[in-house]
Amino acid sequence: MQHFLNRIREKALDVRQPPVLIVAFGDSVMQGFAEHTRLDSETVYHRQLQQRLESLFPLTTFSTLNAGVGGTSAPEGLTRLERDVVRHQPDLVLIGFGLNDSLSGPSGLPSFEAALNNILEQIHTQTQADAILITPSFMATKRTPRIHPEHEACAGDIIRAQVEGFLDQYAQAIRNVAQQNNTPLADVHREWQQLRETGVDTDLWLANGLNHPNKAGHTLAAELIHAEILRRYLQNRDA
Repeated sequence: MQHFLNRIREKALDVRQPPVLIVAFGDSVMQGFAEHTRLDSETVYHRQLQQRLESLFPLTTFSTLNAGVGGTSAPEGLTRLERDVVRHQPDLVLIGFGLNDSLSGPSGLPSFEAALNNILEQIHTQTQADAILITPSFMATKRTPRIHPEHEACAGDIIRAQVEGFLDQYAQAIRNVAQQNNTPLADVHREWQQLRETGVDTDLWLANGLNHPNKAGHTLAAELIHAEILRRYLQNRDA
């Protein structure tokens, strides 16, 4: 994450430098969807992350471009990578896919991993940006009245992906890609697993009762990403 940390330092030392640019690239959770047809741009985790970074680095100006698109998969993200990421030449890219991909079941894993690898390759060869991969939060385990009627048609597939472990497999695929590419990872999915193991009903952490985390879920993701950046900053400073 050397480039990102260098840009933070450069902007702090010279106000004439452009702001440190973060692109949040992913699906509806990245876009900030909460309940049906409602975006929560204040709660979404990359907004919370920017606020934490501004507190940690008060002399640096940060700007976050929201390139989340609801309902999209990693292969679909790859098709808009140039438009939404590369042309902006960001300093850091947050990559969050997997929820929609998991609905394809195990058969979709090879194309999912290939798309993530391709996304990382293009970011690294066409920009100077660093990247952080993010595993998905949990989805619903059961039907509840909190699920909007317009989502009933897809609710069964979403619950199946969670209950039958498909989403777990996609989270593991993200971990594998991160390890293979030596890319920082914010393992949100593992934190939700730990919540479940301690008796938390994670369905109550879903703003729409289906697949969009509530404020607490977004805060958890922001804290994990911030902790990863802080850890690398401290390693860099003490080296």
